[in-house]
Amino acid sequence: MIHAVVMAGGKGTRFWPLSRESRPKQVLPVVGGKTMIQETVERLSGLVPPERTYVVTGASHADEIRAQLPEIPPRNVIVEPAGRNTAPCIALSAAIIKKIDPDGVMAVFPSDHVISKQDALYKAMDAVMEGIDKDRSALGVIGIKPHYPETGYGYIKTSATLGGPAVKAEEFLEKPDLATAERYVQSGNYYWNAGMFFWRADVILDEIGKSQPGTTTAVLKLAEAFGTARFDSLMAQTYPSLASISIDYAVMERAGAEGRVIAAVADPGWSDVGSWRSLYDLVEPDSEGNRARGKLIAVDSTGAFAHNDKRLVAVVGLNDVIVIETDDAILVCHKDRAQDVRQVTEKLKERGLTGYL
Repeated sequence: MIHAVVMAGGKGTRFWPLSRESRPKQVLPVVGGKTMIQETVERLSGLVPPERTYVVTGASHADEIRAQLPEIPPRNVIVEPAGRNTAPCIALSAAIIKKIDPDGVMAVFPSDHVISKQDALYKAMDAVMEGIDKDRSALGVIGIKPHYPETGYGYIKTSATLGGPAVKAEEFLEKPDLATAERYVQSGNYYWNAGMFFWRADVILDEIGKSQPGTTTAVLKLAEAFGTARFDSLMAQTYPSLASISIDYAVMERAGAEGRVIAAVADPGWSDVGSWRSLYDLVEPDSEGNRARGKLIAVDSTGAFAHNDKRLVAVVGLNDVIVIETDDAILVCHKDRAQDVRQVTEKLKERGLTGYL
């Protein structure tokens, strides 16, 4: 059976000032009327029933997520006492699924991405699942067709086809500089890494154990306590001591080099909405090329974007500017510097202005 795991531990620092530590972007209605995590779970509901859907999140967001997702059994919202990146999160989920369903297959998704063409996503998922059915030891990913040389995403390099709709994913590459990203896009065999993964639970546990044996040992013990009164206390004792490492570093880079990763290439209208530039791209422009989620008056300006709930925003003689207004903060930045908004949160920490975080 297929089990879905939704990773919801991010802080969304590049989405400040709308996204805060207590209310990160996954629990906000950033794009549509529903919150991003609600849209993610709804997208999966036709493929995986609620009782086989798990959400991994931090303690400060767990109650909010349970309230937003009443269809998910409360125990399936797994609370991390400390963030430890994606490898421990996936390892724990795999251990729990393996205990419940020894032959279970995992489909892992971030909680805060946009997919506008669901049928394209489902087709890609089918292709990956077909590959895993043929080779139980395979690890699957979805590569997103790039539309421009994005420097804020990791990339997947692919090679030969496998006699079906899937291809080999041979390299996982970190966020490139602009010249490298341009070369990737022009080559035609590099794709954005959307962080969507597919594998058997027992297989990924073994793979994580090769580089992080302590993590695998710990999560197997935690899984034995899942659903009991001991689970939360054992998590508090054990989980914070696990090594903080991403699944790409812990498994995927090595497995790709070994030729054990398969990829389905898709163009599902995907965005990680990782910055205000990403949201800018999702909003339709007006006749002057300006975009808004709220009230915007633009004079002799083009490429402007405003996100405001209460106040009117007006810009004069400014091109490609982003203005974000909340109750207690205003952000103004150039569109091309949207990735650097996290530096604002770092300066707030340095100056002790944590109330704005």
